[in-house]
Amino acid sequence: MRALRGSLQFKFVSAIICIVVPLLGIIFLWQGVAEERQAWSQVVNQARLLTRQIILTRQWVSDSQGVFLRQDTPGAQGGGGFYSDLLPTERGVLQRFTPSMITKQLSLYSYRQNLYRFRLAGIAPMNPENRPDDFELAAIKSFSQGESKEYYTLADHDGEAIFQYSAPLYVDETCLSCHKNYTSGTVSGCLSIHLPVQHVLDSLSNSKLQLFSSALALIVLTVLTLYFLVRHLVLNPLSTLETVAKGISRGQFPERLHIGGSDEMNRVGQALGSMSVKLREGRDRLEEEVQNATSELALANEELKTLDRLKSEFLATMSHELRSPLTSIRGGLDYLRRTETVSDRQDYLQIMDKNLRRLVHLVTDIFDITRIEADKIEWNFGPADMSELVGEIVEIMTPLADERELRLHFLSPGPMTAMVDVERIEQVIVNLTDNAIKYSPRGGLVSFVLLHGEGELKIQVRDQGPGIPPEAREAIFKKFHTAPSSGRSGKPGGTGLGLAICSQIVRAHGGRIWVEGNPEGGSIFTFTLPARDED
Repeated sequence: MRALRGSLQFKFVSAIICIVVPLLGIIFLWQGVAEERQAWSQVVNQARLLTRQIILTRQWVSDSQGVFLRQDTPGAQGGGGFYSDLLPTERGVLQRFTPSMITKQLSLYSYRQNLYRFRLAGIAPMNPENRPDDFELAAIKSFSQGESKEYYTLADHDGEAIFQYSAPLYVDETCLSCHKNYTSGTVSGCLSIHLPVQHVLDSLSNSKLQLFSSALALIVLTVLTLYFLVRHLVLNPLSTLETVAKGISRGQFPERLHIGGSDEMNRVGQALGSMSVKLREGRDRLEEEVQNATSELALANEELKTLDRLKSEFLATMSHELRSPLTSIRGGLDYLRRTETVSDRQDYLQIMDKNLRRLVHLVTDIFDITRIEADKIEWNFGPADMSELVGEIVEIMTPLADERELRLHFLSPGPMTAMVDVERIEQVIVNLTDNAIKYSPRGGLVSFVLLHGEGELKIQVRDQGPGIPPEAREAIFKKFHTAPSSGRSGKPGGTGLGLAICSQIVRAHGGRIWVEGNPEGGSIFTFTLPARDED
């Protein structure tokens, strides 16, 4: 839950940042762009007004055919023109100033006061000082082609930002009196104005810095505020719910809970409290039922143990007691078979002998399984050569195989020693061999294979019988369970104890037993024994 809470904190903070930062950033960026546009719009409007005023002044001077000024006045200094028209008067000699000369004088006045400066630039000026520079040439070209009515740019002059603005000058009738090579209505040049705008750039920089600081402060304040709200309204109540849930898992069932944060969280706390009460009541009822059931199961278990013990004692006693009369019957039957010469009676005696052997085998199996389950068998472990043991069993079982026209095949791999109870392991191999002979068809082959693995010996008995279905390969090693193939016509049924006894004996030796299908048809029964380290 702690990891979940940290994940929620990270997600909430990330969501807040992803929403607030771009939104406020866009707002402040738009405001900064709007202020910049407004500032430059004011600069352009100022240039337009100034241009209009200068053009009107030039128009007035042109309509007046010039203005006469005294040569010795400050306003006439530095304003020499290409023409010099003098007029003697009582107050001194007056000089006529053309529109171009007036424009130059106004520009000098403004330049001295560090306000702005402007000049005339003509296509074919009479005064060489009015030749256009690169900016003015581009402006005149734009005006002549009708692309625009104004032309401006931002330039850098000696490290100072200058706003250059240019407006077209058109030839009228008054201009033709001096400029004979002009055509009325055409663009004769331009009026170029240079406005210092370094203070505008500094103001915009300060404004951007203030906007950035304000935006950063507002973003931080907004993110912190939203984070603390989310923490108070969501994360802290979740932490409380986590604590309560852990308490419930430890068996603590609070009746009333106050989560806090919001009404919704309080309602969740109330619902959790109600659930806690019901869980406690259910736990108490369940514990009571479990106690009662446990007591009943304990009594039933004791009864089952008693019954199982009585059953085992009964089977052990009965199997033991049955052996004596069965031995007597076997002796009498053998005597009758030797002395009775009538063939019909000999047939009956063979049937009785066959069923008596099955009964003895059944009693022996019951006696063995009850002793094994009761752990009353005395094991005699010792080193034994399994190759020799298998060879002896093959030799013993060969007559029985011959009766069924079967071949037993065993190729000894050499001495293989294991610590075993020879009598019990012999019982396992005999049981597996007997089953293989029983279920193999006439003319078939039963083979024995010994393999040496990692710390264990593998003993395999391979038959060519009908095989065992995969779903029954584990069940056949349980008590009283017979393979589905055992019910086939002509095959004697088993008790379902032989393989169970084999499994118990092999497990007592620390090995394991299983069956698998034979690729050549039939089954392969395999059991393992811990190998004995050779000195």
